[in-house]
Amino acid sequence: MAASGRELQARVGGTGSSLLAASTLIAALSFTPWVIGAETPWAQFAFRAIGLTALGVVSLGKMRGALVPGRWATRAMLGCILVVAMSGLSAATSVNRGKSLEAMLNLLAIAGLFLTAVVALRGKKFIRGVALLEILAAVPVAAVGIAQHFRPDLVPAGNSYPGRALGPFGQPNRLGGYLIALIPLALALSFAVQDRMLRLGLLLAVFAFTLCLVATYSRGAWIGLAVGVLALTAVLTPWPELMPRPIWIGAALVALVAPAIFFLPSILSRIAPKPSTTPAWNLPIDPEREGSGAMRRAVWSGSFAAFAARPALGWGIGAFREAYDRSKSDRLKRLEAVGGRTADQAHNFYLETLVERGVLGLAAFLAFVALCAAAGFAALREGAREHRVLAAGLVASVAALLGHAALEDNLSLVPHGTLLFANLGLLVAIAPGPKDASTHRARWAGAAGVLVAVFGVGVSGLSAVAATVSQEGATAMAAGRLDEATTRFAAATRLAPWEGRYAAARAKAAEVSARTGRGGAALREAESSYLRAIALNGSDPVTRHELARLYLAHSSEFGSAGTVSALRELRAALAQNPHYAEIRNDLGVALLAQGDRVGAIAEFRGATGGRPEFVDPLLNLATLAREDGSLVEAKQLVALALERNPGSARAVRMRGSFEDRSSK
Repeated sequence: MAASGRELQARVGGTGSSLLAASTLIAALSFTPWVIGAETPWAQFAFRAIGLTALGVVSLGKMRGALVPGRWATRAMLGCILVVAMSGLSAATSVNRGKSLEAMLNLLAIAGLFLTAVVALRGKKFIRGVALLEILAAVPVAAVGIAQHFRPDLVPAGNSYPGRALGPFGQPNRLGGYLIALIPLALALSFAVQDRMLRLGLLLAVFAFTLCLVATYSRGAWIGLAVGVLALTAVLTPWPELMPRPIWIGAALVALVAPAIFFLPSILSRIAPKPSTTPAWNLPIDPEREGSGAMRRAVWSGSFAAFAARPALGWGIGAFREAYDRSKSDRLKRLEAVGGRTADQAHNFYLETLVERGVLGLAAFLAFVALCAAAGFAALREGAREHRVLAAGLVASVAALLGHAALEDNLSLVPHGTLLFANLGLLVAIAPGPKDASTHRARWAGAAGVLVAVFGVGVSGLSAVAATVSQEGATAMAAGRLDEATTRFAAATRLAPWEGRYAAARAKAAEVSARTGRGGAALREAESSYLRAIALNGSDPVTRHELARLYLAHSSEFGSAGTVSALRELRAALAQNPHYAEIRNDLGVALLAQGDRVGAIAEFRGATGGRPEFVDPLLNLATLAREDGSLVEAKQLVALALERNPGSARAVRMRGSFEDRSSK
């Protein structure tokens, strides 16, 4: 009796603090699928505040010596700290400081929720209650996806996934990646509970989740579900006493298979490989024309190249796109320049982690998962039947997420990452074993955790305010209130000085304002803001191009030094991606301003292979040909420009000038 009483004692310094920590986990699991996808600043802040509050409460308990975790919990907590530490090292050397800091705030919040699941949940019934809450929170998510399938008018207009359920995530692969974590867990809970009505309700949830999953037509998510179900079967099979009666196994199979039978023709159509017919993806250089598999292979190739360039700590957590854009193949660089398409993810969480956090970061993550899995298998070997079956469901849920991670980056997203870390935490919390005594060193670690939590909440608040102020600036700029827009963007830059996008927006607003009469002061403000944006994110050739255009458009203000600076930025931009015709054309303009006519002609000719509608290089060559007295060549170039872009006003004017000259 005494041992049982100790298990139910508060582990985080009292019932109130324990309930507060547990409430943060419940809140995060309930609302993240709905608001994170909206990318609203205050939704992001709310999640971070919840997770960092959990981190602070648990750390405070550790600092006060009130936290007495089990042996498995101690090991898992050390593994979690290792993941955070390695990610922090990658962020310190990131090529995009803003993205890395934002990603670190999310990781710290998720880590706080993991620690809550590990040490703040009191008693195994409470642990089962949190697992059941995950199922209940997913029911409305699946309902939205099912409604979208049968009512296509509910799908947002202009989306790129016609006929596929999106749910609140706005993307089918993300919806599918979320559901596959819940289906094995719901199956296990249906096997564990004794109440028939609750069991039937859980099986109905399995049917609804599977129906919605099929309607996403996400092949990667289907594979992830198969991994999860196979893992559940493999874990339960060695212990016949954990298996339910055959009638319930049959009911579970019906819940899993019936949706697939219902959608079988469309499933077969989705499985069959076929080229993409999307009009926006019809460039001959686009691998997507050969099917999504060809694009994945192309992205994987560029990702491996990025990893090879920085194998130890990577390019910075959250900075995959910047790393990929520097390292991808020449064909995909051209696709970005001509078609405006690039990749924001590696379509493989492990590869993306290698790119962002290097070998050390991936090793830390895998070691952390292995520690939690070991705790789960320990829970499978002893204890009450319902707790062992719950452990099997949690193991299967984690297996589904990790299997899907080989095909998508969904574990980098807040809802999916929260589910993974929460279920790993529940596995550790349910594991048996003796308690570890609190130590002096642990109290210092608790104090550090409290400081990190307080700092994180403060920075998250600044980030949310800055994003809101920046949105106000964008609204003001669209309405033509340039002074207000510049002021707003300047305020956002001061609030979140790590974000290059605010500095770039401030530069653009100041540049536009200069054209309306503010003059030199606005131009200098634009220049300094562009330079700051480049310092924060040196991987973006477009920002360098904008700065160079500022120098070239206002040569009277910046003088010959501005032209030299423009040449430097244009060459640096082309070194990152040599296929931007607009950048190469402006390089020709800068060379011409310095008197290098031969170099300018070479750059103009090199720029003619860009987007068909971009005809400025042809017209610049025509102008030079006319100056050299080659009227026939000039007319041919203008005719070619009009053939490629009949709506070019400049080409029409030049043709008119040739006609007027001929009539004279």
